[in-house]
Amino acid sequence: MDVTSRRLAALFAVGLVALYPPLLGVFNRPGSLLGVPFLPMYLFVVWGALVLVSWALTRGDKQ
Repeated sequence: MDVTSRRLAALFAVGLVALYPPLLGVFNRPGSLLGVPFLPMYLFVVWGALVLVSWALTRGDKQ
């Protein structure tokens, strides 16, 4: 397995932990940040971060 595959596997594990239901319960509380409830904001931020990091890892040296 090459380095990129190992990094993507580690990113997958981080994503599983970040979206694990007991951890989501921490953000399922009343209140909001900039008018957006905490849980949806957390979900979209984690999802966006996972997409961006996976894109950066698979991009490689294509210059």
